[in-house]
Amino acid sequence: MASEDAGGQAARPPVRLGERFEIFPDRPLAELRSPNAAGFVASDHDRPNANIFGLVCDADLPPRHELIGALQGLRTDALLVPRHWGVVVWPPTGRRHFAVIFDRPTGSRVTPAITQPIEPLTEDEIIHHALPGLVDLLKDLFAAGLTHRAIRPTNLFFRDAQHRAVVLGECVSAPPAALQPLACEPIESALANASGRGNGTAADDLYALGATLLYLLYGKYPGAGANDEQLVAEKIARGSYAALLGSERPTGRLVELLRGLLADDPRERWTIDDVETWLEGRRQAPRQTVIVRRAARPYEVSGQPFYTARGVGYAFARDPAAALRAAKGPEFEVWLQRSLCDDERSRLVAAALAEGHDVGLSGHDERMVARLCIALDPSAPVRYKGFAAAIDGFGSALVAAFRGRGSVQHVAEAIGGRLPQFWFAAQPALKPEQVPILKAFERIRPHLDDRRPGFGIERILYEMNPRLHCLSPAIESDYVLDVGQVMAALERSSQQRSGDDFQIDRHLAAFIAARHRAAGSDWYDAVAGNDGPQRTLGTLYVLARLQAINGPAAAPALAQRAARPLGAVIERYHNRARRARIAAELPKAVAKGNFAELLSLVDNAHDRAQDAQGFQLAQREYIGIEREFERLRIEGPKRPERAAQLGQRYAATTASFLAWLVALAVVVAMS
Repeated sequence: MASEDAGGQAARPPVRLGERFEIFPDRPLAELRSPNAAGFVASDHDRPNANIFGLVCDADLPPRHELIGALQGLRTDALLVPRHWGVVVWPPTGRRHFAVIFDRPTGSRVTPAITQPIEPLTEDEIIHHALPGLVDLLKDLFAAGLTHRAIRPTNLFFRDAQHRAVVLGECVSAPPAALQPLACEPIESALANASGRGNGTAADDLYALGATLLYLLYGKYPGAGANDEQLVAEKIARGSYAALLGSERPTGRLVELLRGLLADDPRERWTIDDVETWLEGRRQAPRQTVIVRRAARPYEVSGQPFYTARGVGYAFARDPAAALRAAKGPEFEVWLQRSLCDDERSRLVAAALAEGHDVGLSGHDERMVARLCIALDPSAPVRYKGFAAAIDGFGSALVAAFRGRGSVQHVAEAIGGRLPQFWFAAQPALKPEQVPILKAFERIRPHLDDRRPGFGIERILYEMNPRLHCLSPAIESDYVLDVGQVMAALERSSQQRSGDDFQIDRHLAAFIAARHRAAGSDWYDAVAGNDGPQRTLGTLYVLARLQAINGPAAAPALAQRAARPLGAVIERYHNRARRARIAAELPKAVAKGNFAELLSLVDNAHDRAQDAQGFQLAQREYIGIEREFERLRIEGPKRPERAAQLGQRYAATTASFLAWLVALAVVVAMS
């Protein structure tokens, strides 16, 4: 019998994660909760005294599966490192969730809310206690080709009683930078939708480190007093350093570090080696300043003056109608050439406008506006109809859209309109890590034009997110990550939905196609057809193949649902006895839940061949009978005349025969 908690309710038993770990649903840790995951007390059977906790992730946004394993090998005290992870059945929600085990931080969170002030750290505490561990950690991360993308004041924990040394919190429970406040993101990342910011680079983490140090130094949110829109506009107009400092005027040793980390141009931003050199007290080699080209006179958009191409691009993205008016009139081109004097911008803008100059916000015009914004600010995300994503953030942005946080159609139109390809064409040079991304966009785009199950935007979703669980309504709550788990999940679902017919929906088809490369288009041709019996057989064939991969040997509940439309399939047989035999054997085959045997019964090649041969023979016999009936119908009116003629012939013949007999008798008598 389950024990009871203090309120008299039966306490839930712990949830197993693998062979070693348990998570306790009734023992939450509010102080260790992440915005996209709840924290709970956990235990390790192999280390009973280990101080660990579990994070149970929300299902709406995907965790960073690709990062979790890479982090496990890190040996550091400055980061909450994943120790174990997997899918658990979570009683509070009645579904499956992804869960991760971490070592529990020894101290409290630096701040529970970004807007909540704290007691500032001194320069010495930051330089000698807080910063060194973080620098060592980031150096190891960057050397491994990884980014954290969750460096923010609310994701820091103290690790000493004096509240000086800090440990960086987890970075795997949500898409990269999806939970970051805009103060901690560089301009180009802040312009993207939260779920589409992408893995980014080491420069993005270093910018976030600079903003976080500002919070520790002054004890308040950088840029406090400005809302998100105002803060981004201030960063673009004045630069991040000035926008985040606001009225503060820092002095002392941290000024140089903060300026280096908060530089808006990544080429000017300090690297981790620069920070390490600064910590060691050595002077920084002077960097060549990157000049931001400013126009001699402003260009006005919606009554606001802008002096830079980035500023105008930001304004156009927020006001597409103004962008179209600018594209149609001559003033914008004159401003580019004579005031901004940027030949490269002018060239890219000309390429962006090559689609045409029709006014009226059709899809064509919106694509032109998106290309124009890319031309003006190539480092910014792709922006289209309110959708905005970094070039490596399309996958997670598409997941968010399918989960109700954006428009799936807008993402599909951006990909179909080749906006990512135009973004790549606008870059000064293609980085090696960007080549696979470009190839991926070229590979997946044709899927949009294929409307069969297994393709379309759903296929792109799973191609761009290789570790996303299947979002099919039939099995989404089962958190299926591998195609080999599909049949078992479908059987569990069918046990709860026995009254419904089963159909392969677009998400299920796309998940199978993306995760199982042997699933060719022939798997779905029948499922996509208009012929009902053929679709039913196509569904059975897909399920039989899935069952053969790694499915349960018996799936009777699923078979019961899938077999409901088989009456029409059986009726395709012509032989009554065969139809009766198959119908009589069907309940037994369904109860066994083996789809190969079920198909052998209802779509047996030998039975089909015999049925076809028998039907052809019957057709020939039928045709012969019909011809005979037709002949009789034609000859019917002439039967009396023909009877008289035949009678005369028979009479003459009979008389002749009798005469011959008489003559023969006379001859015999005379002899």
